Amino acid sequence: MTQTVVPLLAAAWCVVSPFTTAGCARQRPVATIPAAADSTAAHDPVTLRVTNSNWSDVRIYLTRGATWVRLGMVTTNSTVEFTVPVEFLTSSGSVTLVADPVAGRRPWTTPLPPVMPGDEFELVVESFLQYSHLVVR
Repeated sequence: MTQTVVPLLAAAWCVVSPFTTAGCARQRPVATIPAAADSTAAHDPVTLRVTNSNWSDVRIYLTRGATWVRLGMVTTNSTVEFTVPVEFLTSSGSVTLVADPVAGRRPWTTPLPPVMPGDEFELVVESFLQYSHLVVR
């Protein structure tokens, strides 16, 4: 009896096996597609628009602890858009935005509020540096 059961089980396995693996293969991509969509949303760029109304050119930095990242310079009476590195913002620690006038004595600083992917910030550097302000959109 064992001799006839083994070939029947092998034949049954050959018939059923393609359907079970095909069913599993269809389920994997469905499970990974939402995760891929979430990971791309987590890497949406964060934009910082800086309008310089100050009489001096201004260098723009982000700081976290002892790490400084220079985003660039904004000349007098101009507006520049910067893309903030998402990796810099998603790491632990508070992030500070620094506007350092080229011909000034002291920089203007403000802590960044919590950032979500796709957020936009607008920094207006005023003639009197202490009146500068940051807007989140």
